[in-house]
Amino acid sequence: MLLLISGCGSSGNKEGDTAAAPTVLSEKTCVTCHSASVETLTGYPIVANYMTSIHNLKSVGCQDCHGAGGGHNGIGPIPYPSPGYAQCKSCHDGTTGAATSYALATAYSTSKHALAATEDGEEECNRCHTHQGAVLSAISNYTGDGDFIAAMVGAPGVIANAEPIKCNTCHDTHKPATAAGMNLRVDSAWFPSMTVGAAVPSANAQFRLCTQCHGYTTAAGKLMGSGTAASGTALVGHHETSWYRVIGTTHYDNPATVAGLATAASVIEGYVLRQNSTNPCFDCHGHEANTGTRSGRTTTPTIYTDWAQSAHAGNLLTAKYAAADANPVTGTRGTTTYTTTGKAQVDAVMAAGSNGVDNVWAHYPWNNTSSRGACQKCHTATGLSNYLNSPTTYVAAGTGNDFSHLSGWTAAAGSPQAELLYCWGCHSDAANGVLRNPGAVTTTATYKGAAITLPDGGKSNGCYTCHGGYGDIMGARSSRFMAHHASAATTLFAAVTKVGYQYAGLSYSNPSYFAHDTIGISTGDGPCVSCHMKSSNSHSFGVVTKTAGVITAIKTQATCDGCHTSAHGLMTAAKLEEESEGYQQAGTILLAYVANTITNYLGVAITSANYATVAEGAYGAFQNSKLISDEPGGFAHNRYYVKRLIFDSIDWMDNGALNGTITINATTYPIAAEWFGAPAGTTGNYTATRP
Repeated sequence: MLLLISGCGSSGNKEGDTAAAPTVLSEKTCVTCHSASVETLTGYPIVANYMTSIHNLKSVGCQDCHGAGGGHNGIGPIPYPSPGYAQCKSCHDGTTGAATSYALATAYSTSKHALAATEDGEEECNRCHTHQGAVLSAISNYTGDGDFIAAMVGAPGVIANAEPIKCNTCHDTHKPATAAGMNLRVDSAWFPSMTVGAAVPSANAQFRLCTQCHGYTTAAGKLMGSGTAASGTALVGHHETSWYRVIGTTHYDNPATVAGLATAASVIEGYVLRQNSTNPCFDCHGHEANTGTRSGRTTTPTIYTDWAQSAHAGNLLTAKYAAADANPVTGTRGTTTYTTTGKAQVDAVMAAGSNGVDNVWAHYPWNNTSSRGACQKCHTATGLSNYLNSPTTYVAAGTGNDFSHLSGWTAAAGSPQAELLYCWGCHSDAANGVLRNPGAVTTTATYKGAAITLPDGGKSNGCYTCHGGYGDIMGARSSRFMAHHASAATTLFAAVTKVGYQYAGLSYSNPSYFAHDTIGISTGDGPCVSCHMKSSNSHSFGVVTKTAGVITAIKTQATCDGCHTSAHGLMTAAKLEEESEGYQQAGTILLAYVANTITNYLGVAITSANYATVAEGAYGAFQNSKLISDEPGGFAHNRYYVKRLIFDSIDWMDNGALNGTITINATTYPIAAEWFGAPAGTTGNYTATRP
């Protein structure tokens, strides 16, 4: 017998207390008439399924969704015979009852799912573009025939009565509590993205459900099918030509592009989904389901488009946009002419290696635990997420990292697919923006073998984890930069890390007014988030806008203005560009001394062949010359520190001693001369003193 309900939604759909309003009946009354009733569309038993459903377990009754039954009595009207978004919202609103941390229904109401139009006259499209078609597909493992599905969609009426995608298109409200309580409509014996008759692969129910319409592509190249239920091989309409329409063209890194493991020549063609994880689709997306990644790029940029064009994503979407622009295909869809790009053409451009994605994410086979386990913490999303979840128990060699979602992966051999830094690498809940936070970071880099712990940076701690260096600073000599690559946090916290080669007897202390390492600490954001993620396109992680390589705007200008007031010197785009150019040109001078193209005191170039045998001071200059390329933002992160490192290195290399002055040819290097204090317009030799 049904429970008498007074749950989270028990008052949400009552019709009021006026005499004219229907009254709420005992839930027993519903059972009296509907104990043997079945859903018209699915044929499922209503009451039997409801009894074991998540809604019953959470004390949500029939009338909480369908409205008060006092005017129904088996034959009369009931307020909500087919509950929709408004009824779901009474509980799933982010404040009441279930899912209080996230307004699921509100997110859905602005999503592509809620706004998608039904496809009248496009019968084969109804499988995914209508509620009825999608439900039938989910429960019957059906991919195809347009005439048949048109008839089935009209089961309770005619095709014109078909509804758009609703909450209960994906969630069966009468279904037993399965799939972590989400009641997803999915047949566990069927996987839509597989060859007919093949063994069902290990994949999460959410992944199975979403890919029934968002046709995931397997290595065999299978997309959404049409024709008969048995075939599922013929492509549907324009879906095979629009690279952005199906997950397979953007969310599948084709392992066939490279023979064997990933190498420096490998190409990343798409993002990789964790098919067997808890929330493979919600790893990055929530109920808003709106990424803004369509080929037209006319919509407002989103966190998805920002991220997908950032270095964290290997700039992959930028490459795909370029491929789409270079390979237009004109076609028709109904009466609308559109220009898009064929999947095959995009893949061809990507596979040619011209996409610029042959970067740190594919440079080595990072998921190969036997050879690259120690690198996985920062070069894979899996490694980073595991570390951020539990730094104290994370195994430095990465032996606990599971990459079984990658094609053919084994710990010993790895996989030819590669991971980028996906949303779930930094976020435990991407839809809500919940970050993984390891607390105060002890960097992978050490100083003379001793651990380095950075101050707690709040939301920036995740950034410190990978931008805090690797290796032993001031340990054994190395041909690479002592703090590895992109070690911005080590420069920011140079007082703790001593990341550069610091010459004995000289001070490298921060000026008294230095405050970059405390930006955003009071708000919990920390300096990285405050400077790199407080702009309208936050997930691009870029702090400036450049035109033809020149800084033209500071994206987080308000952050700079908090300290750089008129009384202390405003920080403008022009000023920041001057600092950048000065840093780069001063670095060019130092590189010239190290290469002996500006004659150094040794009279020989210092290279990876002889760095281990030159004098200590010369080795220090060799190391500091790498700062400019390995930490290109050093001029902004800690200006005086990097300026002193470069100055002292030049000072040593000109005569093998530290005199506190250097001579700069201001005619050849005018910007560097100004960076070191020369008046604007200075020419000839300029003698600079230590900053």
